[in-house]
Amino acid sequence: DDAESKHEESSFGAVINTGALMARWTNDHWKATAHRVIVPTAEAASTDRYSIAFFVDPDAHELIEVDKKFASGDSSCYDSITSSDFLQMKLNEMAGAARNT
Repeated sequence: DDAESKHEESSFGAVINTGALMARWTNDHWKATAHRVIVPTAEAASTDRYSIAFFVDPDAHELIEVDKKFASGDSSCYDSITSSDFLQMKLNEMAGAARNT
């Protein structure tokens, strides 16, 4: 009767969303997740849900490259980019998406 093997509906759980920077570092081995909340039913909407956003970024001058553990030979899905250029690229993408809605 192993306590760890039991699952109860009221048990605590956590979901961790990885972002585009983690996808880039891992050559898409870890996918970026969509950051949105979808409430499927009114019943689900009536339950408590708590979210805590926590963002971590490298210093602006740091070079972002695919980690060699995730590269296939000498090829990767992404070119190297500084952290500040990566952030600016993502902000530009969001601004473009906002204009298109």
